[in-house]
Amino acid sequence: MPKKIMVVEDTHDLLQHVSDFLMMEGYEVEPCANGYEAYKKLATYKPDLIITDLVMPKVDGFALIEKIMHNQALKDIPVAIFSAKPPQENEAHALSLNVKAFIKKPCSLDDLHTAIKDILDH
Repeated sequence: MPKKIMVVEDTHDLLQHVSDFLMMEGYEVEPCANGYEAYKKLATYKPDLIITDLVMPKVDGFALIEKIMHNQALKDIPVAIFSAKPPQENEAHALSLNVKAFIKKPCSLDDLHTAIKDILDH
């Protein structure tokens, strides 16, 4: 059974590109355009990993992560941040929310895949 990954990204082309790549790598992917859409889908879709951008309309990445961490049914799902914002600006906040990785955009799809495998293998 393939691992399930929710990708939350408001840049449509990047969301499509990452989702297509992960599907080609054998993952089941649930793409979401923002944190609001992602949180709604989490009512019925339980991924093995959530990868989220930080700066998005409606519900940003940190607000999404906080909602996940405060929900008993979702709090054990690992979350990785995929953002162009420098990690040092957000590292303390991310660590307080138990974020598993901070993947800096832009990065190669291979580097993204390596980070995903590291998280899912632990």
